[in-house]
Amino acid sequence: MNTTKLQTWFPTSIYYVENLISEEDNDRLIEYIKWKTKEVKRGGENWLTDVYNTHHTHNIHKDNMFNNLSDAVTKQTSEFAKKLGSNYDYNIDESWWNSYNENDYQEYHYHADSYFSAVYWFTSPEGSGDLVFQSPLVPNARPLKNLKSNPLTYECCRYNPPPRSLVIFPSTLMHMVVRCKNKTPRITGAFNLA
Repeated sequence: MNTTKLQTWFPTSIYYVENLISEEDNDRLIEYIKWKTKEVKRGGENWLTDVYNTHHTHNIHKDNMFNNLSDAVTKQTSEFAKKLGSNYDYNIDESWWNSYNENDYQEYHYHADSYFSAVYWFTSPEGSGDLVFQSPLVPNARPLKNLKSNPLTYECCRYNPPPRSLVIFPSTLMHMVVRCKNKTPRITGAFNLA
């Protein structure tokens, strides 16, 4: 009789948290972002999209208004790292906010020079574009016949969580935001930790 085992060797983990900060803190930060957007220069030089962001123009983790959020992101990243077997204190070294309006999107990209990246949803209005992660495995140019996708064969996964949610992932994982259909801004915070 044959002995068989199905072994999974190269999993990719994504860490998901809801209700990261209080509703009051979140609402206060949304109002602050709306006010601050009027004076902070648009970032994202060399991005292919027109999404308003503060990449390289305003690091939110260096802005005292975001202290509670930055501390929560750092704490949750440490928890994720421990689950992966790393007992190291990762710290935010870069952060910004994005404001997606109708028809905005973000092309596939990854975040160089960091170990973990995180996305926090300040708002998530109806029609918001999904955050999509691409499998890090080589794309299957010849998919299996009659394939019913499952955790062993998924080529991507999607997140469109409620406000106050956080997703943490390896910075090398390719990701993008689908074109938005929302009528009010989809506002997110982005963090890189090293």
